[in-house]
Amino acid sequence: MPVSCGNGLAENQIRDLEKNFSLSFPDDYKDFLSRYNGFVVKQPDFCEFVYDSVDDGAIAFYALFGYGISNRNDELVYQNNEYLDEIDFISNAFIIGSDPGGNYFVLVCEGEKKGVYYWDRTHLHSEDDLQKFDINAENVSGPLYKFSDNFYDFLRD
Repeated sequence: MPVSCGNGLAENQIRDLEKNFSLSFPDDYKDFLSRYNGFVVKQPDFCEFVYDSVDDGAIAFYALFGYGISNRNDELVYQNNEYLDEIDFISNAFIIGSDPGGNYFVLVCEGEKKGVYYWDRTHLHSEDDLQKFDINAENVSGPLYKFSDNFYDFLRD
């Protein structure tokens, strides 16, 4: 599967990103940004994660966003500025990637909900018989399904 990676970020760029969103990223996510600064699965290929909390047993994957990327659809600051306020009821959250259909992967950096989640923003799985989400939707946000307790486990899965 062809994957396109960015250039790694310097420590000061990661600190600026954290400061911009008033967050402290976990070390494993900082390491990923310093090495790769995101990646995108190139078409016509695709990627799916096996996930037993939805009816199909899989969640599609498109990208982990990068900082300063020219395509704003794959850019961390743009995506967070546009959509993060829809889940402002979740403390320490940061959008890190997406599936191909407008749903996001969210990193909760600290606290009891710490981990990586799939945010069903478009309600793709709202009619599923399985409703094993971990964070209920508020207003029209869509529920969030926990994928892993940390970023590196998310990448391994």
